[in-house]
Amino acid sequence: MSEAGRDRLRVTTGAPWEDLVAYRRAVRVGDQVFVAGTVAVDDAGQPFAPGDAGAQTSRCLEIIAQALEKAGSHISHVVRTRLFVIDMSLETQRAVGQAHRKVFADFPPACSMIGVAALAGPDFIIEIEADAVIPPGA
Repeated sequence: MSEAGRDRLRVTTGAPWEDLVAYRRAVRVGDQVFVAGTVAVDDAGQPFAPGDAGAQTSRCLEIIAQALEKAGSHISHVVRTRLFVIDMSLETQRAVGQAHRKVFADFPPACSMIGVAALAGPDFIIEIEADAVIPPGA
């Protein structure tokens, strides 16, 4: 679902937090799309693959790709990702990095992996934000 307002397109998933906190999954302004912090949830809104950093990363990126599509963009338009991770062990960094690489190998964005103390719930290992710029003619 999308909401248009002036020069902005707001993409919602219908998740309860969107209205409780007053945010949207993504906002498009002109040729730029900003995707909010995204955790790995299943279709019922429950944590996806607790304990599996790679699977959670992949799921976050799937949700982000869906939001970008709704905003008239594509995952290949992403120019920056921010990966917030609660476990900065080498094993977790590798799993997260490999899942990120599977999506972005052909069009790598600028990227930061940041260790944090906690996320929205104890089952989440990673949260991802993404920014995209839609190229002319796309």
